Amino acid sequence: MTRFWLFILPFVALAQAQEQTQPVANQAGPHIVNSPNALFQARATGSVQLDPCQYMLQMLNQTNKDLMQHEENTLEQCLYYFLAGESAKKLARLNIPHPIASIPPNYVSQQPVTINFAQFTLQHFELNEHLKDISIHGYLELNWHDDRLVWSQDTWKKNKLVVHSFHHVWVPLLGSQNPENHLKNGDAFEIRKVETTNQGNVTAKVAFSLRTFCDDTDFENYPNDVYKCCFSFEPQQDREVIQFTSSGLPIFTDPKNFRDYGWGVSGTVPESFDDPSEIAQLGFCLNLKRAHSSLKVELAIPLFITTVLFLLPPLFGSVKIQIYIKMFVMGLQFVTLLIFSIRMAPFLGSTSATPKPVRYLEVALVFNLISITTSIVLFCCMQVKRTLPPWGRVTQFANFINGFLGVLHITGIEDINLEKYDEQVAQTSYQKDWNNVFRAAHAVLMAAISAIVIFVYIVYCL
Repeated sequence: MTRFWLFILPFVALAQAQEQTQPVANQAGPHIVNSPNALFQARATGSVQLDPCQYMLQMLNQTNKDLMQHEENTLEQCLYYFLAGESAKKLARLNIPHPIASIPPNYVSQQPVTINFAQFTLQHFELNEHLKDISIHGYLELNWHDDRLVWSQDTWKKNKLVVHSFHHVWVPLLGSQNPENHLKNGDAFEIRKVETTNQGNVTAKVAFSLRTFCDDTDFENYPNDVYKCCFSFEPQQDREVIQFTSSGLPIFTDPKNFRDYGWGVSGTVPESFDDPSEIAQLGFCLNLKRAHSSLKVELAIPLFITTVLFLLPPLFGSVKIQIYIKMFVMGLQFVTLLIFSIRMAPFLGSTSATPKPVRYLEVALVFNLISITTSIVLFCCMQVKRTLPPWGRVTQFANFINGFLGVLHITGIEDINLEKYDEQVAQTSYQKDWNNVFRAAHAVLMAAISAIVIFVYIVYCL
């Protein structure tokens, strides 16, 4: 008998304790069946079960005071799970778990979901001139409409809801290439912030890191060449119901974090390429051009000096001296060409275009060689003794040219030999007439070659 009472007494004491605490609980206010932690569990997805949320709504209707921060957070959680529960009720027949986040809007009607790219902001870029690729980092703002995120502002006293985790609502998953055959190059997207209004207008801020190869076909304009680097976006999921639009705004740069690193950066306006038979795409391009002038000066000064030295020899009069000066200038041009080739070799890309400074040096070397060859041939012709005079009109034309270009007709040391001066005076004037003809021809040919070199310099170097 004693053992029986020892077994039953704990149950009697527990029943008396419950009877004593029951009135206290009834006097404390509305009884909350589910704790606030239940709001984050799958058990409390229906509007009927959200007793703590009903309590928050009663507080909103009975008092006009602003809610404290923890109460505001609780209210946002209640609002979200209310919307999730209503969405689950509407799509219960489809037996889809958590449909507010797992399926896109208009899933039943299969109407397109328009994703608008409101703004692109570039924060940082890394250009590799050797590999001709670029990595960019920044963020973009997206907005779309989701009718499942619509609520009454009069009931909830809120016109905006901050979604603290993008797994709680449907968001578009973006990629820079086709998911079936894309290149693994480190592209990344991270959703940082998601907000929605009571009208169902959702706004998301997405941080991105993209990498692509640049078009280097403009390398012939080095160092004024422009790298054109293009990027594109595609949806990675729900591709058949998503379409892209753009706000028409250009690409912005973040004034706080952006550094140009000596490059002038300009971008095109993002454009969407929507084709009913194709996947939605949105693309834009960045154009990068060197903004610093040190490299331009480094290339311009040697080209200018070699060009001026190439034009100076005719001023020395004597054909022999001109040949020596031209050979010296040709050596300078060849050394400059080697230095430029070594300087530009690391930046040579897939294009077959030759930079204009190198092309100009190639042309200048060819014309300098032609000039030296012409001078040598005419100088040899002047050394041949002739007993017959040139044609009369040729002599007159040569005298006219030598008189008109007097600066190019200076008596050289090869014309006068003081030891044989008397013999030279006694000789016939036929040789002098021939020399005048050859000098005139030399002057005309050198002037033509100089004009061509100046024209090429203007085209390639200015």
